[in-house]
Amino acid sequence: MTVLTPRFVGRPVLAAPEGSTVARDKWALVDRLTLAAEDFGLSHRNIAVLRAMLTFVPERDLPARMGVSIVFASNQTLSTRLGGMPESTLRRHLAALVKAGVIARFDSPNRKRYAKRLGHGIACAFGFDLGPLSSLAPEIEAHASARELRQQEHDLLRTQILRARQTLCEALLARDIDPDGIHDQSPLLARARLLLRRKNNNEELEDLLKDFDAVSLSSILGASDSENERHQHKEKNKNSDVEVAPTSSASGLNFLSQFTEYQKMFPSAAHDLHDISSHAASLVPMMGIDQPVYEEAKQALGADIAPIAVLCILERFDQIENPGGYLRHLTKQAREGDFNLRRLLSSVGGIVS
Repeated sequence: MTVLTPRFVGRPVLAAPEGSTVARDKWALVDRLTLAAEDFGLSHRNIAVLRAMLTFVPERDLPARMGVSIVFASNQTLSTRLGGMPESTLRRHLAALVKAGVIARFDSPNRKRYAKRLGHGIACAFGFDLGPLSSLAPEIEAHASARELRQQEHDLLRTQILRARQTLCEALLARDIDPDGIHDQSPLLARARLLLRRKNNNEELEDLLKDFDAVSLSSILGASDSENERHQHKEKNKNSDVEVAPTSSASGLNFLSQFTEYQKMFPSAAHDLHDISSHAASLVPMMGIDQPVYEEAKQALGADIAPIAVLCILERFDQIENPGGYLRHLTKQAREGDFNLRRLLSSVGGIVS
């Protein structure tokens, strides 16, 4: 018995061997394969070539049997049907389909594709057999269904996180805390903004939802309204709770006196975080930091924390060779949940006791 492999050289495939077979709707099948393409190592362009090949099979039902659905069109003919795709590109896509096992290739000795007729029918042919595609239908369906379920889970997780984030923001606003400002939940909200933009990250979203569930809203709503507690919060990272300044009011901006370089640039004292943000925005181009880099930092670190990071870089400007690269490093830390504001302030020296 001959063991079939994806490619057969010098031997034709029988055009219509005897035996019963199961046929499946070729267009429904390729739609499911499109959904499960990644599981088979295929790109959507690979599948576009497969769709073009299916147009050479006149019947809509594709039998799950070798030798019934054979495409012996030349590369030039296939290229024309694909809108003029270069033959080198076409060969690469065909090789990917063969490697994935969704088609089988029967090459003639001279590698030409053609058919031999017997009477009014085709007796044998050299070319691409699409029978394996139909044979893989159960496996394709299993992968496609798993992909659909994962996407449904992803949509549900996003909905739950959006609701949890909204609840947290409302609780912070009820205490006169700006959700976009500096507070103990800033890293959590920043991570949510990042992960909600990604796809196929169910595991990360599950961890994020657990972190939201772990937040005690009652402690936020019931906490003391003393000036010290309102303006000195904790920044949480993965390993520890660390008290940090600065805070969100003029009375909480005493830490700015430690930024000697900033004081030289802006002798007039900042009255609030808005002033700091405005000053940082003017410093960024002067320090050689590209604006897109700074905008990414504001998204990852927070609109209030990013300007403070710029002031820290300014304070160590003579020691940091690449200010823009250093800010990108801080942005990466924030996205990975490793950013620690106190550690950054401490690196300036004498700012946080």
